Parts: sequence; C-alpha cells; structure tokens
Amino acid sequence: MIRSLQLLAIGMALIGALTLSSFGQSSGRPLAVAAQVQSPPAVAAAPASATTAAVEKAVRETLVAYVEAYNKKDSARIIELFTQDGTLVDSDNVATRGREAIAQEFTAAFAEPSTYTLDGKTERIRLITPDVAQAEGVSRLVSPKEATIANRFVALLARKGDAWKIAEIRDYPAPAASVTPYERLKELEWLVGEWVDESEDAQVSSTVRWGQGKGYLVRDYSVQIKGEPATSGLMIIAWDPQTEQIKSWIFNADGSRGEGSWTRATDNQWVVKAHGSTGDGQPTSATQVISLVNKDAVKTSSTDRIIGGEIARDIEDIIMVRKPSAPGTTLAPAKPATAAPTASPH
Repeated sequence: MIRSLQLLAIGMALIGALTLSSFGQSSGRPLAVAAQVQSPPAVAAAPASATTAAVEKAVRETLVAYVEAYNKKDSARIIELFTQDGTLVDSDNVATRGREAIAQEFTAAFAEPSTYTLDGKTERIRLITPDVAQAEGVSRLVSPKEATIANRFVALLARKGDAWKIAEIRDYPAPAASVTPYERLKELEWLVGEWVDESEDAQVSSTVRWGQGKGYLVRDYSVQIKGEPATSGLMIIAWDPQTEQIKSWIFNADGSRGEGSWTRATDNQWVVKAHGSTGDGQPTSATQVISLVNKDAVKTSSTDRIIGGEIARDIEDIIMVRKPSAPGTTLAPAKPATAAPTASPH
C-alpha cells in the first residue's frame, strides 16, 4: 500500500502535451469504438474531428487540475476529480478503491513533510468508447535535493455528465533511462568541493568533483590516522543500475581496494556498508556513517572494522569542514545531464 507522499504520487502525473496528433493512437493497435452506421467519409469526418477535439480538451482539463491539486496538497480537490468507485493501483499491484479510501491515502501522505513536486508527460491519449478515454505516460517526482522518482502510468477517465472523471490510475516501473545518473546522485551533490580535517588524531584532505556529464562523483583524498599508515587514493561514487543503489569504489595507492553500498538513513545521514581487500589480499570490511552537520561540515565514523580477519579499532567522529574557495574565485554551476529519449517501458 502506498503510504508516503513520495510513493503515493508515482504514476499519477497526468499532465502533458495532449495533441490531436497523438489522440486516438495506441501503439499501432486499432481504436476501440462503439459500432456505428457507415456514412460517406466526407460526411463523417467533420463530426468525428469535432468530437475528438472536445474530448481532448475536457480530458486535458481534468489531468491538469489533478497535477495542480497534488502540488498544492489539496486532497479535497483531488477526490473531486475521481469517480465514486475510482481506483489507485500502485506498482506492487496493491489497489485502493473508492473515494473514501483514496481520500485517506492522500490525507495521510500530504501530512508528511516533502520537497517533491509532481511533474510528468502524457505520451498517448485514446478514446476507447464515447464515454471512456485512456491516458498513458511517464510521471516524475522532482526535488531540488532528493533523487528523482519516475514511473509509467495508465489512467482511465470516464465521462460523467459534462465532466471527465478519473476512474483508475495504475503504476508500472519506468524505464531506467527515465531518471538520469545526475538525478540519482543529486542527494550527494553537497559533497562537491574541498574538505579538510586537521585534528589531533587525524589529518584528512579530500576533493570531490563531478565526472563527465555529471554521471558520477570523483573523490581524491589523503588520510593520516594516528597510529596507522598514511594512505591516499581515488573514490568513484555512482548509481549502480543492477542493484538499484548508490555505490562507491575505492582504489588506494598501497594497492588496497574497496566497494561500498550507500543507504540514506535520514535526511542528513548515510550509512555505507563497505568491504574490500588490503594490498596483500587480506579481506576488509566496515560500516561507515556519514552525517551532514551543516552545508560546510560533515562528520564521519567507521565501526565494525575487520582487517585480515582481526577486529580493528573504531574510528569515531572525524569532522571535516569545507575549504573556502580562493579569493576572487567563482565556480560556475555545471548543468545537469538530460535523459535520453526512451522508446519502450522497462
């Protein structure tokens, strides 16, 4: 069951370019319409065109109203747009049926804090019968600080008097290319910059930058922990489409290497489960916790450390601060990569 604002809306972005050229098309399948008495084409063409345009306009008004109400968190207005027995079906095939149940879902979801707004593109509209229309497209939940969430949707709308109401919205997984690598990593964009720590127990310097096309993050670093050998190396942070998770890969100058799987624990904290090997092939593992104190300070710790089968001491609360830019230096913000067009669903 969809229980959060971020998930409730996936697949419900019913706004888009509802053009006459796409209206009535369905991937090459014949249009399903009620049987009619045959008339000469020249006579039937004008009424059919007028009917199509009128339906398109009414359907578009309903879909635009839905998106506007969602972004205003106006659950009462959203419910008005559904039929009495309207249905939501999420990507796990769990259905919420009826206006009352849908109202409860939206009210609970809108009560949660969120920076997401609903956006989307309607790719196809077709008239199934004179009183039933189908809309298909891609929906996106977009946030300035969070990873974009995308799904495909199929919606059925029914004519009720002079209005078109939403009878059903069904979600499907969107193609992987619907969300760019940059959008996947946007939650870690705060890492970009130079960071330093020169405490009594550690001396750490780190530089993080975007890779080509903002498809991954690159971190160069050097670390000197009291009582341990100094090390330096390179880290790549990227989205792994196979595991559908942010991952990092570390390569150190001493030949050691590692891999980490990132999980966002809270708005300002990430947990990294890391494993790898030393330069001579001994296995290593640790749990790293990265906490954003403010935009210019980050706290890291490493616990459950095992090196070569032996327990190593924890590394607690290393505070790194952002190094100010040199006077007179202005960093131009890089433009995010754009998604490549996709032809078919995942």
